Amino acid sequence: MRHFMALSILLILSGCASTGNVPPAGTDFTLDSCPPFLNCVSSSSTVGLYAIEPIRLAEPLNESSWAIIKAEALQLPGASINDARFGYADITCYSDLFGFPDYLEVLVDADMQRLNVRSQSLFGLYDMGVNRRRVELLRSQLVERGIAVD
Repeated sequence: MRHFMALSILLILSGCASTGNVPPAGTDFTLDSCPPFLNCVSSSSTVGLYAIEPIRLAEPLNESSWAIIKAEALQLPGASINDARFGYADITCYSDLFGFPDYLEVLVDADMQRLNVRSQSLFGLYDMGVNRRRVELLRSQLVERGIAVD
């Protein structure tokens, strides 16, 4: 029983969070794909269950559009920014009911025309589609503002 509890705790916490290889400056890196649990979506993933399309921008990213992207991301339920610089944002979104943290990352692609995204729950093996809905909500907000295109 003790081994089962230890394994359960390890599995619950193993999906931890944000991309691990984020340099202190710049945007010359990629977001992690997803762990083998159903609590994550990533535009870097090639596995259908976890894959989500990047957000296509209407124009190349600039300071003005980046400010709007960050502002719209902060409109997501329970959102607060952990780290942000031009072209990259690491955001925590807390759930309403229990306050569980989920992590959302946004990274501009090298061509400055797409936003790669990754959203993952910190706890649990299955997110009931919350992370996919979060990314799609951000996408629709940015389309509505004219920053992104369908």
